[in-house]
Amino acid sequence: MFLIPLVVLVVVLAILFRPEEGLFDKVKGLILGAKDILPTVSVGLEEQKAEVTVPDIHEAEILELGNTLQGMLGSGKENCFANYGGVSEIGEAATSLRFELRGDKTLLTVYGGAGGKQVITKLSVDFPGMKPCVIAGAGGVSENFFKHFIEGEKLTYPYFSPVNSLALLSSSNDINIPDINLVNDLEENGWLFTPDGKHICFFPTNTVADYDDEGIDNDYFTIAEENSIQNRINAGKLQRCS
Repeated sequence: MFLIPLVVLVVVLAILFRPEEGLFDKVKGLILGAKDILPTVSVGLEEQKAEVTVPDIHEAEILELGNTLQGMLGSGKENCFANYGGVSEIGEAATSLRFELRGDKTLLTVYGGAGGKQVITKLSVDFPGMKPCVIAGAGGVSENFFKHFIEGEKLTYPYFSPVNSLALLSSSNDINIPDINLVNDLEENGWLFTPDGKHICFFPTNTVADYDDEGIDNDYFTIAEENSIQNRINAGKLQRCS
């Protein structure tokens, strides 16, 4: 705020006490010498240099998710389940995980910082051979999945929906799936599914019905439900990816 008045004062003094020089020469000299008489100002450099981070618990959960995804890829991983523990809901953190299919790999980009708009480079990674999918969407996907893996009936296709991208939003514990125009709860307690060791599916959830086009009832991802995924794995009726 004080820099402009200071410059004006110096110009006036130069004109008053050096009348033998032209006005242009005086001002030019003033400008050339300004760096010697004005203080150096640095605004916000420390803030700009600060490393953008996410909460420690999110970092640990994202690393665990990455390890789990890697362990689900490859041959011999057909129709099996894995659990990474989930991502904690922290409203003020604004951490988000965005998966995008690019050619023969899926890119995970993690966002955090102010407004959740800054890329967390150290947590962003590629998963060669992975194709994202969800247990939701039109065509009876959730119903077919539920009747086979939860109720033990004959497997009917389609039972998963391949997608090009999806995002996990920690601030609201939601999943956003643009391809099927769906934003829904993600109360799956960290469960994932792969039909073939290539597609890895996330579970949008609801609280109304056993299944619908928007996902599966969240009760089936808890130990309290007799026919939950965990209990059916424990009973040897479902396979855990190993």
